[in-house]
Amino acid sequence: MLPEALRGWENYRAWLEADPEFRGRIVFAHLLPQTPPRPVPPRGPFAGVLEALGLRPFRHQQEALDRVAEGKNVVMAYATAAGKSLVFQVPVLKAALEGQTSLLLFPTKALAHDQLRRLKAMAQALGLDGVFPYDGDTASETRRRAREGGRVLLSNPDMLHFGLLPRHGDWASFLARLKYLVLDELHAYRGVFGTHVALVLFRLLRLARHYGADPQVIAASATIANAKEHAETLTGLPFVELREEVARSERELLVLLPKPLDPKGERRRSPLLEGAYLARALAEAGLRGLVFVNARKSAELLARYAAHPGVRPYRAGYTAKERRRLEEALKRGEVRVLVSTSALELGVDIGELDAVVLVGYPGSMAAFWQRAGRAGRGERRALVVYIPREDPMDEYFLQRPELFLKTPPEEAVAEPQNPVLCPLHLHAAAWEKPLTKEEVLCPEALSELKEKDGLFYTPRRHPHRAIALRGLGATFTLRGPEGEVLGYLDERQAYWEAHPGAIYLHGGESYLVRNIDPGRREVWLLPALEDYYTEPRAETDLEVLSGEPLGHGVWVGRVVLRERVVGYVKKRFYTGSVLEEVPLELPEITFPTEALWFHPPEALPPHRIPGGIHALEHALIGLLPLFVLAERQDIGGISYPFYPRPLPSGQGPTVFIYDGYPGGVGYARRAAQRFPEWVRAALELLLACPCQEGCPRCVLSPKCGNGNQYLDKEAALFLAKALAWRLATQT
Repeated sequence: MLPEALRGWENYRAWLEADPEFRGRIVFAHLLPQTPPRPVPPRGPFAGVLEALGLRPFRHQQEALDRVAEGKNVVMAYATAAGKSLVFQVPVLKAALEGQTSLLLFPTKALAHDQLRRLKAMAQALGLDGVFPYDGDTASETRRRAREGGRVLLSNPDMLHFGLLPRHGDWASFLARLKYLVLDELHAYRGVFGTHVALVLFRLLRLARHYGADPQVIAASATIANAKEHAETLTGLPFVELREEVARSERELLVLLPKPLDPKGERRRSPLLEGAYLARALAEAGLRGLVFVNARKSAELLARYAAHPGVRPYRAGYTAKERRRLEEALKRGEVRVLVSTSALELGVDIGELDAVVLVGYPGSMAAFWQRAGRAGRGERRALVVYIPREDPMDEYFLQRPELFLKTPPEEAVAEPQNPVLCPLHLHAAAWEKPLTKEEVLCPEALSELKEKDGLFYTPRRHPHRAIALRGLGATFTLRGPEGEVLGYLDERQAYWEAHPGAIYLHGGESYLVRNIDPGRREVWLLPALEDYYTEPRAETDLEVLSGEPLGHGVWVGRVVLRERVVGYVKKRFYTGSVLEEVPLELPEITFPTEALWFHPPEALPPHRIPGGIHALEHALIGLLPLFVLAERQDIGGISYPFYPRPLPSGQGPTVFIYDGYPGGVGYARRAAQRFPEWVRAALELLLACPCQEGCPRCVLSPKCGNGNQYLDKEAALFLAKALAWRLATQT
């Protein structure tokens, strides 16, 4: 059954095809069937709470509750909207009734506050008090009450790190009675953030044991390939994994090709414009939906292009107050469509949605279905539309849309032994409570800690302040014309997006960056009326410290990355035409990380090697998320016609692909293990793309620091063929 606004139409496809703006451009359509869950009578030790709340669990929920009742650590890898929350809500409330405590961690404050409303209502129905939030927005009086009488605490890893663990003595009573640790949206704890979270959880669990508790962990995740392994990596504990596919309504999955601008289809209309037209069509039809994009600037641009009062941008970087206001406006129907980055990918309750539009592949199958699952939570049929960008991953799936239905989810990656992040957290852990030798997780920390009587202490006074769980480096505050706080950026984002002269888009408005102050960590903005936006230009250098061969001619090793934004270009809205290039001098960002590298076959004339390896590097980076659960911004690359320093692998043209975070988080190493498949995918992409000289769908990169200069697609194709032949003959 379609929504009331589309009564009379056979399906969503027919509705869209009736509009000349979309007619003839739906290149793939598939109906995802409804697989409703089956309710069962409550049983076991949690039956009393369920009955008191008037709830009847679904079969998969009851099975998960049975495992929790057995004392097992449980990770649920269920589909979106499968009802994972009930499996931790009921045990947490039962524990609270019995005088025990629970700590619930969420990756975002929005999720925690959304769950807080539900838990408080359930607790009230049971005559229970003691459910509290604990985050950066919590008033001091509420924090005091939570410490003194809290039984259920809802927080996030950042507040756990900065607020609770350094003051664990104040929380001794709470920690001593800790029965459950809940980790919601477990798949969000991957990469550098996941590595930080693993180390924060190590510190939490050792303090809980110090106070006599041994908490049981209940984790909930979107569908990833290694939910059990990932939960065990993050906590160091054994887990039971539970899986279930649930869909409460039918969903139409459509692939919409952006409008071709030439007979051969080599040029297409901007995917952002395509998404804007669709967002406006949804809003005008009275439908409620989300449009997902993959970058903050894209969210602002698409909402602007839609030019409809019912379409608004929503993204990380907004203040919490502004995000709550937009969520409530969508629930009430004042806003019909929110254009969001991954900020709304997770399970914030914004009611039943009719449609989800994905402008660009989000980097993983797990994220694709997580976003798609935001629609179709009620009884009505829902719409999911995928609009490919001009990007290698998007082109790959555009040529093979059936892969959306066949490709298994990826593995999540976190690396608690990260040689940069692990020592930082061990200093914090030692400050909280001296470490035993068995608790020193990484050898890099031993030389930095002080040993006395078999215990290890930190010489640092405030080690927690040196750790930022998200992003790279310290946080910069965005200040508006009157000094008001508009949002926040990490150090790398600040230099890339908010350098002097940048046009910064926020809340649908344009601001000109007046000044960036690295000392005070502030960016000052002025209102802007300019009809252009800006893109940075950067220089990157990489120094190899060590390396080891992993087979197939690929090496992996420790490197030092140096990156500096050296200028920016001004581009016209809508057309993207370049107006001016402006030089800059900004501080250099330097950090150690991990990289893979290889030497392409030297079978090209010397003058074509630079463009060939540069284009091949872009194609490989663009396809890396096929093989590793990494977002495009998590990885980078650099190619050298001749690497200027000695290498253990020998000299010659060299392509490096590196983890974009201090210490590395395992992306490069995992990618190296799948190098033959990766090269074959790049070869297929280069062969299939219809362009002659290279385009954003194959070798042009939006992240290229030199503006995609010196790219040679034909040479890249030659090198990919030679590499594929070399790899085939090796096996």
